[in-house]
Amino acid sequence: MRRRKVVSYEFLRSDVLALGFGFLSIIFITKLYSIQVKKHGVLSAKAQEQYQNLSTIQAKRGNIYARDMQPLAASQKAYLLYFEPKVIKDKESVAKRLATLLADEKEEQQKLITHFTRLLNLNLFWVAAQHEILPETKSSIEKLNISGVGFEEEPIRFYPEKRLASHVLGYVAKNNSGDQQGYFGIEGYFNNALLGRPGRVIQEKDALGNPILVGKYRRNDPIDGTDIVLTIDRALQYMVEKKLEAGVKKYEADFGSIIVMDPLTGEILALANFPAYDPGNIGVYEEEEKDIYSDQPINFAVSEVYEPGSVIKALTVSAGIDKGAIKKDSTFNDAGPVEYSGYTVDNWDAKHHNIQTITQLLQKSNNVGSSWVAHQVGGVDLYKYFRSFGLGGKTGVELEGEDSGFLRNDKDLTAIDLATSGFGQGMSATPLQVLNAFNVIANEGILLKPRIVKQLRDNQRTVDLNPKPIKKVLSKETAKIVEGMLEDAASGGEAKYFVIKNYRIAGKTGTAQIPKDGKYDPKETNATFVGYLSGEKRVSILVKLNRPKTSPYASETAVPVWMEVANEIIKYYGIAPDRDAGL
Repeated sequence: MRRRKVVSYEFLRSDVLALGFGFLSIIFITKLYSIQVKKHGVLSAKAQEQYQNLSTIQAKRGNIYARDMQPLAASQKAYLLYFEPKVIKDKESVAKRLATLLADEKEEQQKLITHFTRLLNLNLFWVAAQHEILPETKSSIEKLNISGVGFEEEPIRFYPEKRLASHVLGYVAKNNSGDQQGYFGIEGYFNNALLGRPGRVIQEKDALGNPILVGKYRRNDPIDGTDIVLTIDRALQYMVEKKLEAGVKKYEADFGSIIVMDPLTGEILALANFPAYDPGNIGVYEEEEKDIYSDQPINFAVSEVYEPGSVIKALTVSAGIDKGAIKKDSTFNDAGPVEYSGYTVDNWDAKHHNIQTITQLLQKSNNVGSSWVAHQVGGVDLYKYFRSFGLGGKTGVELEGEDSGFLRNDKDLTAIDLATSGFGQGMSATPLQVLNAFNVIANEGILLKPRIVKQLRDNQRTVDLNPKPIKKVLSKETAKIVEGMLEDAASGGEAKYFVIKNYRIAGKTGTAQIPKDGKYDPKETNATFVGYLSGEKRVSILVKLNRPKTSPYASETAVPVWMEVANEIIKYYGIAPDRDAGL
């Protein structure tokens, strides 16, 4: 008889229990790791939120100054009204008395009473009640002598010069969170630096939200924002804005821009657009002011791109001479319209002049000649030169909202694209890009980064922002040759009737037809004149008028405005004549 084998289930049961306990231990340890390590920050924040009340004290926003240290944007004295609910006994009476001082309409008063009563019944040591209390209102409240009602200084934005340099400055408004934020211009670009660091009031509370009398009460004072000193000259800015306004109205343009720079440092001395706006009261103006104010704070000088047209011919010629594709005394045959890729290129006035020099190309603003030069340079090299001049990319100026413009890549250039690029069509640029490119010629071939900020100042240090060379675009010899040709173009070209006779001026007109439904409208143009006083090279100037209606030509609109601005600058700086008026 076979004996049965007996299995010990006691031993098997102990193994299963050990395995189960081990598995549970792994789960427990994993959970602890998740809570104590991975979720430590989140859970700590939640716990802190449950037992602490946090209130914010706004920092003083940094001031923005012109180069003479006169404020263009400052902080006007204002206050935060706060309550100490544990101190105030007759809460309903206090709410009513304050609402009467802070609002005129019965409906607004009632809203404030409801709001204040709710705040006063909170179990807190300190609570913010209302922002932007002006000094006279603060004084009236203080006369009530209410214990538990106090003020924290909380400045609000103020623009003492109203619309002066409005497009440079930008403005401050409340964002979706109800916090003050800078938009556009300097206010937008440097918002974080200008904001400073807000202060905080922290007080502990129990699970029911009541303050713990022996708990923590901590106050961190705010740190003021950074002050910014601009390169803007207030006197020049004011003059430029007046001249631009007069020019836009006289020539019945939709809008216009003027930029004045120091071509040897890259500093922007004045930058104006018209219509302007009041950064302290966006969209608010009197009926008689509707023709000078705009609801759109767009800075057309850096944010609005356009086809610059014939001003680009100066850059095309510069590229040709610098590469050695043409010489100063090279000639071309302007015998009639020329065909590229099945498209015809003609001169702006449909007139032709047979054998012409490169100087005559610039004087007559000859499209046939500039197309020929562009093809001598070639698509690859012309694209490289245009990029080196700063076209097709942002300049890096310290203003929010800058556009990069458009430059067709050399690989995409057809024969007609190359031809039209030579006279500034089929591309786009901002007025600032165009002026900064011309500064390369004035600055012996070197491209500088345009600057509108001179200094940054905070509580600890002052930082000077110095000129920043980007690259050498042209040889010194090329820049000198082109400068002389541009002097001849200004004094002997389309603009000669308006050119100041006893000063050397290197410049070029640009009358660019505006694309419309796939075609160019000959009646709608952007009129530009860009150049500089080539004697002292103290300033370079660009004037651009959008769709002038009295005349489509830059020589009859933008040029007269440019010369008026130049005349005022000559007087302002006391620049002596450097040219025989009889020439």
